[in-house]
Amino acid sequence: MEIRRNKKNWVYDTLKSRIINIELQPGLPINEADFASDLGVSKTPIREALRQLERDGLVENVPSRGSTITHITSHEISDVFQIREIVESGAARRAALLRGNEKLRKLRDINLETLENAKSSDEYVHEWGEWEDMHVTIVSSLGNQLLNEVYAGLIDRILRIRNYYGKRLTRRRFIDVVNEHNAVIEAILAGKPEDAQRAMQQHLQNASVFLIGLSRGGADGEQA
Repeated sequence: MEIRRNKKNWVYDTLKSRIINIELQPGLPINEADFASDLGVSKTPIREALRQLERDGLVENVPSRGSTITHITSHEISDVFQIREIVESGAARRAALLRGNEKLRKLRDINLETLENAKSSDEYVHEWGEWEDMHVTIVSSLGNQLLNEVYAGLIDRILRIRNYYGKRLTRRRFIDVVNEHNAVIEAILAGKPEDAQRAMQQHLQNASVFLIGLSRGGADGEQA
C-alpha cells in the first residue's frame, strides 16, 4: 500500500513539476498511455495524479474531448494577483514594523547589483535570479507558519505564470521590476509600513497589468 502511495505521489509531483516549468505546455492534450509509458508506470497512478492536478486547477477535463493542460488565462492572472495584493501588501506592512531582517538587507544589495548590471550591459538577457525571491522573503520574514502555508498554496500558480511569460519580459519592464522591488525593500528596512504597503500594491498592480496585456495579445489570446 505504501509503495502504491509513493508511486502515486511521485507521478503527481513529476507531472506537476513539468506543468509548472512549462515542459507540458498550456493547452496540451493529455494522452494517459503516453504519460504512463514515459514514466514507466501503469495508467492507474496517472489517472489518480490527473484527478489531483484537476483539483489544483492545472488540468482540465472536457467531456467527450478528454483532458488538457489548462491555459493560463487573463482571468486567472487577475485572480492570482488580487490574492497576492491582499496577502503581500499586508505582509510588507507588517515586515516594515519589524524593520525586515538580514535576508532582506542581502536581497537589497543583490537588487542594486542586478540593476547596475542591467543598465551597463548592451545586450539584454533575462534570467530569473535571487532578486526575484523578494516576495517569499518578505512573507517568510514574519515568522508566521500558518501564513507561509497559505502563501505556499499560491506559489505553484505564481511560478507557472512567471515561467510561461518570463522570456517575454522586456528590458524596460525588467528594470522597472527591480526598481519596484527596491522601493518595497527600502521602505521595509526604513520602518515605514504605509510606504511599504503602497509600494507593494503598486508593484503587483503594474505586474498584473503587464502580464494580462501579454495574455490577451499572445498566442493563447483566445483562451484568455
